[in-house]
Amino acid sequence: MADLYEVVREAVHTKWDPIGIGESALELGEYDSYVSGLCNLLRSNPSEVEVFGYLWIVETDSLGLMGNRQATEQFAKWLRELVST
Repeated sequence: MADLYEVVREAVHTKWDPIGIGESALELGEYDSYVSGLCNLLRSNPSEVEVFGYLWIVETDSLGLMGNRQATEQFAKWLRELVST
């Protein structure tokens, strides 16, 4: 697998993007401050529920959004599958 940090960084900005910035999210590095913590979690072989929990806290607490549970669950599943292969 390519460097986990880079793969996760790109995915957070393009597949998840809870603020909805779109194409400029990756260029702006809008979510970069959350990528290291997420990578550390993913390296610990977390459950999908644990990945969702991390993302949900970022989305609702850190970013102050209402949250899109379905989209975040789908992204958590994608991340879990990424590290389980």
